[in-house]
Amino acid sequence: MTLGKVAEKAGVAVDTARKVLRKDPSVRPYIRERVMLAVQELDYHPNLLARALRDKSLKIIPLSVIELGQFYFGELASHLSHELVKVGMEPALCFNPDHLMKMSQSFSTSGSILVSGTNFECIHELSKRQKVVTIDSTLPVMPSVGNVSIDFQSAYRHLTEVLLKRGRCRLAIVSGHYVRCLRLGWPLQKMPAIFDTLGDAGFNTVGKQSRHVFGSPEEFGSWLDAHPGTVDTVICENDLEAARVIGELASRGLKTPQDILVVGCDANCMLKGMWSVKLDTRYMAKEAVTILTHLLEGRSLTENPTYIPELVDESGQVI
Repeated sequence: MTLGKVAEKAGVAVDTARKVLRKDPSVRPYIRERVMLAVQELDYHPNLLARALRDKSLKIIPLSVIELGQFYFGELASHLSHELVKVGMEPALCFNPDHLMKMSQSFSTSGSILVSGTNFECIHELSKRQKVVTIDSTLPVMPSVGNVSIDFQSAYRHLTEVLLKRGRCRLAIVSGHYVRCLRLGWPLQKMPAIFDTLGDAGFNTVGKQSRHVFGSPEEFGSWLDAHPGTVDTVICENDLEAARVIGELASRGLKTPQDILVVGCDANCMLKGMWSVKLDTRYMAKEAVTILTHLLEGRSLTENPTYIPELVDESGQVI
């Protein structure tokens, strides 16, 4: 049932019927009665979404968040959604930049947020007609694009320095993401800082070859079987991989941190004896929405915020 059908039954113009539903005081009472009677008889219900889109009163903000199965991305998506709702915007979850681009075109959105924005073509195209905010992007500065930068290099340089001071210099790295970045040509942020700091101190990571990174906890466990006692610390891409590494160690009768210290990243799934590089998703979400709000209000950005993750132990204490 459409508004046109209602107007036809009431014997009025569509614009007049629309005014009645919007309670326009300029409509005469007897016409209002005819329209409302037609609404009741036809059981008409207005399409509120269509009305909001037509009046541009519904502010939809597409969010591109990859790998929602990971604690970090799932929690960040949740905080972004809450922050957007607080400022009167409606989040729309997308699974990749291409999906976000299609949604932005379909709803003619005025802004978007991309987590781990690495797709230059997509972001550049979006920025031509709307405001864009990225989180942890390594792309060059572009007009109409803001970014919440994560300084992983400082965080992992600090981590490596702390480990060396505590006599832990036989480091292994487990990161499926690192291996994927190498294969796809994506920028690397975390591990190079570890390599550089170890190199400056005259050390290197352990593995099959110089600067080797194990692609999975199982791969590391198999290597450890052939090289027992050669590792005192394992640095993992995230807490989930760290938990799986702890499982590999436990199956071999090894404990953390007594035998081998395990370090994760995001501090969302920490096990006993584990360290982690904490990512404050609530803070990053708030900063991203604040930047987007400023861009939509026409304010110029003087600088983008930079977030430096903190190293924490199993109790959450900063190291």
